[in-house]
Amino acid sequence: MKKRAIKIGLTWFMLVCCMALDLSAFAASRHIGDAMKAEYHAEYIQIAREVSKETGIDVSVLPMDEFSDEDWRTPDEFRAFITEIANSKIVCDGSYDGPQPYSRDYTTKTASVEAEGLKYTISITGSFVTQLNSSTHRQHFDSITSITSRSTSSTATWTQTGYTGKMMDAARTYAITVSGRLKVGGALFSNKLAYVEFYCNSTGEIS
Repeated sequence: MKKRAIKIGLTWFMLVCCMALDLSAFAASRHIGDAMKAEYHAEYIQIAREVSKETGIDVSVLPMDEFSDEDWRTPDEFRAFITEIANSKIVCDGSYDGPQPYSRDYTTKTASVEAEGLKYTISITGSFVTQLNSSTHRQHFDSITSITSRSTSSTATWTQTGYTGKMMDAARTYAITVSGRLKVGGALFSNKLAYVEFYCNSTGEIS
């Protein structure tokens, strides 16, 4: 019984050591020397060109001095990461940014994209004018006052460049597509689109 306990203890010890070594190797891979960074960066640029052609998304690489330690990946990992972002749509995840889902004039929703198991979130605020329809005896969307957006993820930045809106469902739904530049993981995606829908209830509250 004692020998079995010792054997189990040694097995756990070896397992913990292996895990520690794996974590150390992972950390070391993100802290590479300047020469290797320059080599990687040159490869990233070529990879970005190839992924742009493959996906139709304008992908470029940030200057080396804008990379954080976490942004450095092997070229294969970088290709996989930017391909996943380029091919993924930034869509509404159904959550609200704040405790008040309804408002008379505006509300905020979030849209997100995932890569490597991490979620990058964009907050989109829509301000609208609603109008009472005498035929339906309820409020409907009339027009957009403004659409603004920002990144809520600390490891990504988002710059809005425009938006389009389309009324649906007898002007009870406003579908909004926001265009912008997403900067994440050492790459810049210049023409990414984020999609959300806003809803107007019978009393003119927006959700």
